[in-house]
Amino acid sequence: MVKIAVIGGGVAGISITRHLVSHPGAAGDPEIDIYDAAEQMGRGKPYIEDSGHLLLNIPSEEMTLTGSPDGFVDWLKTQSLPVCDYNPRKDFGAYSREVFQSLADSHGGIRAVHEQIVDIIYDAEEISYTVHTKTHDKKYDLVFLAMGQMNYRDPYGLKGTEKYVFNPYPVNARLDEAEGKIGIIGTGLSAIDCVRYLILERGMDQVHLFSRSGDMPSVRGETHHFEIRHFTEEAVESYIKDDLIPLDKIIALFKKEMDAQNIEESLFYRHPESTLEDLKHDIANSAEVGKLQYLIIALNPLFSRIFTYLSLTDKKIFMEEVHPYIDKNHSPMPIRVARQLVEWAESGRVAIVDGMKDVHHEGSFIVESDSGVYDMDWMINATGPEKDILKDESPLISNMVDRMLIGPGSLGGILVDRAHRVISPRYGTLRGMYAIGHLTFDSDYLSNSVNIIVENTKLMIDGALKQYS
Repeated sequence: MVKIAVIGGGVAGISITRHLVSHPGAAGDPEIDIYDAAEQMGRGKPYIEDSGHLLLNIPSEEMTLTGSPDGFVDWLKTQSLPVCDYNPRKDFGAYSREVFQSLADSHGGIRAVHEQIVDIIYDAEEISYTVHTKTHDKKYDLVFLAMGQMNYRDPYGLKGTEKYVFNPYPVNARLDEAEGKIGIIGTGLSAIDCVRYLILERGMDQVHLFSRSGDMPSVRGETHHFEIRHFTEEAVESYIKDDLIPLDKIIALFKKEMDAQNIEESLFYRHPESTLEDLKHDIANSAEVGKLQYLIIALNPLFSRIFTYLSLTDKKIFMEEVHPYIDKNHSPMPIRVARQLVEWAESGRVAIVDGMKDVHHEGSFIVESDSGVYDMDWMINATGPEKDILKDESPLISNMVDRMLIGPGSLGGILVDRAHRVISPRYGTLRGMYAIGHLTFDSDYLSNSVNIIVENTKLMIDGALKQYS
């Protein structure tokens, strides 16, 4: 019987397990061990039990882990929970945990292992992988790396400083003692989570948001459905030459599609003078902004595929000149969240400070910015997870990097091929080791939404079982 290890019990890990047990190529009932911490098993990091003020940024009706498009909404109804436009993330976590538990109950070969993996040893002769935890080790034929986000980055080297919150999650445990003048580093979705918890649940009078750029995600506009006219798989494939696609061709094709859909190019490249004006613009132009957002969402799977065909030079240009605008519109915040932020900013409860230069600790936190110097009692790091595996401090990543079982991608994450097989600097393309999700940032461009992960894991399992059989 084939022995399989799935490292990570979140969305990707659950999807891998679902596709493994239902795949016609799986002989009998495979033995599948899923490794994750108890609080994350079946949920993943984004959907752990936490404050109800932390909302999904994708409409609830678009979230599902099963073959049913209404999987999450149907589950909410069976639990007598309200179906909101954007439910609390913990609701989706409870749903995903039930999906996982149902899988485990239905298949005797599935086992949840609540232990931290510290290393994986590859035997090149017998093509096997020995997974080591602090208490035991076990040999496997197939290993799927699906551990989600890496550890938080610490851009100002403040980890370990008193009253500095290195990683804010879960907010109801790590921000519950923050008092006085509170500063948050970052203006992305994690920073917005912290603001909402501190104001709505803790009742803080004021919170400062500090960042270099002041950029926030866009505000989700009205839903649109498209018939794609030019940016098609056939058109993209026609550009492939010598296993590469020129970036200029893709940009021209995207602009052609925007024009065909009556979307102004200036809307894509919009950059109002201030964060507050940016939010107000998106709220006031919900129809136009939504049209752009849903076009990007519709093209997301194809953008992900294109990215693997770009040269290293074109990838860097894309990430510098195009990605910031796609990213801004790819994961927009709910409109009611944006309206609250505008209200708080105008009343002085939220102070948004861009042009941040540095922060250091001298009894309190001294934040230097273009607009002046600020003195904070608490600082919360909301800059997001590390992307460079060489900077990740987790034992598993560090040990696999050290023995060259995995290598860094040029733009972050680890090296994998288009079939999600891990490419080892020491052994080449590995037979039997796969990776997906946040760990494959360099190869899976913007492929971390639930629906895309579910689809990509299916394709990965198809290839893995075909190769293994």
